[in-house]
Amino acid sequence: MENKILWIVSIALIFILWIKAGPLKDEQETPQNVPKQSTNQEKTKSIGTVQANKVEKNKTQPAEQDSGDATADEKKYYKSHPVNKNTPDFTAITDVKARKKAFFDFLTPFVNEKNSLILKDRERLSALLKSNKALSAKNKKWVSMLRKDHRLDVLESYTKDDLNALLNRMDIIPVSLVLAQAANESAWGTSRFATQGNNFFGQWCFRKGCGLVPESRDSDADHEVRKFNDARESVFAYIDNLNTNAAYKKLRAIRLDMRSNKQTISGLALVHGLEHYSERGQAYVEEIEGLINYNKLWRFNRNPPTAESQPAQ
Repeated sequence: MENKILWIVSIALIFILWIKAGPLKDEQETPQNVPKQSTNQEKTKSIGTVQANKVEKNKTQPAEQDSGDATADEKKYYKSHPVNKNTPDFTAITDVKARKKAFFDFLTPFVNEKNSLILKDRERLSALLKSNKALSAKNKKWVSMLRKDHRLDVLESYTKDDLNALLNRMDIIPVSLVLAQAANESAWGTSRFATQGNNFFGQWCFRKGCGLVPESRDSDADHEVRKFNDARESVFAYIDNLNTNAAYKKLRAIRLDMRSNKQTISGLALVHGLEHYSERGQAYVEEIEGLINYNKLWRFNRNPPTAESQPAQ
């Protein structure tokens, strides 16, 4: 009888303690207010991947950046200097080393061609800056055309400061930077935009039918990825964009500082002015910088534009 009473008391005490403590919770239970961690695929994708389908899905330029049409002078130049070589089928080149070589060999002449034209104009404009004579009607018309092309106001008369403002925009883009961005933006020439639109830099346009519609474009967006007649036009438009767009003011300031200090203009320096080229910002800058370093793209300085002794990196 005594043992039975002790047993009943013990059960009662355990029951009271259980009520006060409450039921035990699963230690692995996840609080409902903690957000789910994103996977790597849900994060912002890289524009610089070598898979063409990933280039297709990524946003390169912020929507307000339009690379603009070719200038009247450029259109005239294209007509009088036609491109006499076809774009290689980079997709068919399965060897990575061979594809890279073909890619660099194909685009480098276009970069040097554009930079040579720029340096020729710089030489003429520099001579006008050094002269104490007033601008002739012919030179004034020429300066006005260049200022319009470089998104500067066309004026009735021009001071030395006005000419300097033009000179600072009208300058070379290093070969290494052009090649690195082209490789990144076009997946080494294999993206749909490169193969169908000759667009190696992801330039946008905003007129219906002006380019290719990205498959992943937001429903409320109206931009297209611009189509070019050939790869040279894409290279020229890309350089024009860096030289005129307000988004790349920092890049031009870096270049001007290097000019002023008689330093070689390098892609590794100018890349730090590209924060606004991609929505990825600094991560994009570091990726382009890595491409220049990994592929040793400064080696293409061995054949710089002939209009100036200073090489482009």
